[in-house]
Parts: sequence; C-alpha cells; structure tokens
Amino acid sequence: MHLKEIDANLLVTLDALLVDASVTRAAERLGRSASAISHALAKLREIFDDELFVRAGQRLVPTAKAQELAPTVHVILAGMESLLRPNKPFDPSLTMRAFAAASSEAGELILLEPIRKRLQKSAPSVSVDWTPSHADSVIDDLRNARCHFLIDIVGAMGEAPDLRAAKLFDDTLATLARPGHAFAKRAPTPDKFAAADHVSVHALPGLPRLEQALRKSGLSVYRSLHVSSALVGVLTTLNSDALLTVPASLAAILEKQFGLVRVRHPVQPVTFPVRLLWHTSYDRDECHFWLRGEFAAIAKDLAQPAPRA
Repeated sequence: MHLKEIDANLLVTLDALLVDASVTRAAERLGRSASAISHALAKLREIFDDELFVRAGQRLVPTAKAQELAPTVHVILAGMESLLRPNKPFDPSLTMRAFAAASSEAGELILLEPIRKRLQKSAPSVSVDWTPSHADSVIDDLRNARCHFLIDIVGAMGEAPDLRAAKLFDDTLATLARPGHAFAKRAPTPDKFAAADHVSVHALPGLPRLEQALRKSGLSVYRSLHVSSALVGVLTTLNSDALLTVPASLAAILEKQFGLVRVRHPVQPVTFPVRLLWHTSYDRDECHFWLRGEFAAIAKDLAQPAPRA
C-alpha cells in the first residue's frame, strides 16, 4: 500500500485508541461515532497486517506492533499539527488535549491537583488525569503513549536513552502526629522516636527512607501498622499515638486539611529529588512543553529549604 492511499485520519484514530484503550472513549475524544472508530480500526488492521488491539474485559490492549508504532505515530501527528499552524503561536486556552500522568498517591496530591486547578483557568480543554505508576511497566507506558508524564518522587527510576528527566525540586521527610501528642510538645530522643508506633503507607517513600537514616545510628523503627493509603494513615494517626512519615510537601497539605502537627526529627534531614519524566517523542510537542513549564511553576512554589535537625 502506498502513502497516497492512507487517510491521515486513520493515524489520528490510532493515536486516540493508544491513549484511551477504548473504542467508545476514542470516539468521544474525536467527536465521532463508535462504529466509525471500529471501521477505522478494521482498516488499520488491514494496513499494518496486525490485530493492533486485543480485547481484555472492557479495555483494548495494544499488541507488540501497536506499541512499536505508538511513538512514531505521535511524532507524525505532532508534525502535521505544526505544519497546519506554521505562524500561529501556541495558545493553551484554545487547545483541546488529554494527558495522563503516572504517579504515586503523593505525586497526585502534591502536583496533579494543583496543575488541574491551574488548567481550569488557563487551559480549560486540556486535562491531566492520574494513572497508576507501576515500576515494571511505566517506562513502556511512556514509550507507548499510555502515559505522558511520570512523577518520580524519590528519583528511583533508572535512566533510559529515550527518556527525558527534569528535577522539579528537592523534598524532605516530615513526621506527623495527632494534636496533643507528647512528641509534638517536645522533640523526642532518637531512641524514643525509633521505638514509637510508626504507620507505614503503601507506595509512599516516607518511612523506608527514614529507617535508612536511623539505621546509621544503630536504631530500628518499630512499624506498628502497614496501610493502603495516606488517608488511612492520617485517620490512624489522628486516633492513636502512631506517627506518620511522608514527604514534607505532602505533610504541608495534611497539616492544613487534618490539623496534624509535625514532630522534630532526631536525625539529619532526609532529602530526595522530585522529578518529571517523559518520552523524547514529546520533546517538540507544544502543549506537552507548555505543561512541563506549568509543572515547573508549581514546583517552584513547593520548593523549600530542608528544616534544621
């Protein structure tokens, strides 16, 4: 098949299906009927001689061929959009785009919630939705446009030649307690701090890093409970003498919303980078570039010096 025989709208459809993993949602995104999207998918399967997507429950899962095509398709579409507006400056207020950002619960609260509020005013038709951050698949998700940003709270993601990374700010750890807790009134000794009840929150980089710091002093943290989310951790802390350790940027939100108080750490501040990662295929995407600037602006407000021990 020759290039002249291919309708560019088929690539638009393929890109939407790669992002949404659903015929219905892709149809809604493009303002077309589900049957039109299904017809386009049939044509794409014929062109590429591949199923491209297989059904898994209510979702469409891309085949290896579709995953291979994803970055190239996006670059082609971004270039076509650029050709159609050669002299027109990018205007976020007139742009309609949908992005997905992979992050932990902390990343969603620290960065995604603020950026959604900013977008409501400056770019109401641009959305950034949360998607889970699975260490074993998130790099492939970036490569195949299943997510467009990764918020890396602890700098844990390794380097890859086709990924870009920008440090947003350095965060520290903070430990929270209920109002009236003995440690809130007087800084604890290292021994008493380590021996206290500590709540461990799944997928939050708080307590494990604090444990590493205490281990250098020959101390071990007593984990009284392992919970599923920051909310459960907060409720547990409010109703007991347990301590909750989280990134300081998240602690500031929890203090304000739930009235928790900070406990002075008996060790040197534990710092770690908060980074934004994306695939190189989005380097020249104007909307993606603008959003990276919005993330950086929010990070500038979040950046704070490490508290003295």
